[in-house]
Amino acid sequence: MDIQITKSQLRLLCGGLIGLASLVMQACDMEQDKDVRESICGNWESVESKPDLLIYKEGNAYKVTVFKRSGISRKLKPETYLLQMEDNGNLFMNTGFRIDVAYNEETDILTFSPNGDYIRATPAADNAEDRQ
Repeated sequence: MDIQITKSQLRLLCGGLIGLASLVMQACDMEQDKDVRESICGNWESVESKPDLLIYKEGNAYKVTVFKRSGISRKLKPETYLLQMEDNGNLFMNTGFRIDVAYNEETDILTFSPNGDYIRATPAADNAEDRQ
């Protein structure tokens, strides 16, 4: 029994298979687009002498507080922004302009575009234990 498939039927079949493959890939991506904001909560220090950061959860919102020194007295002035997540899992904050935030879980490094990289701050108690 010979089955003959025309070019238009073959195109239709290929289109269906491509659509099915994209649905499967999208389902896999949905698992990877988890909310990483919980895992990045804590204190962060800049590797480029930028202001330190605190990321925390308040209710359902995640916030970033930047500790800047300002004025002649160089008093510490915290500024807090909402850390938002897009549907595709990308993180960003709006400080008057958009700052994209990326987290590398393997190296535990946060990257703020354009402010550079941040490493997780070691709590003071841990520092005291290291010295003993």
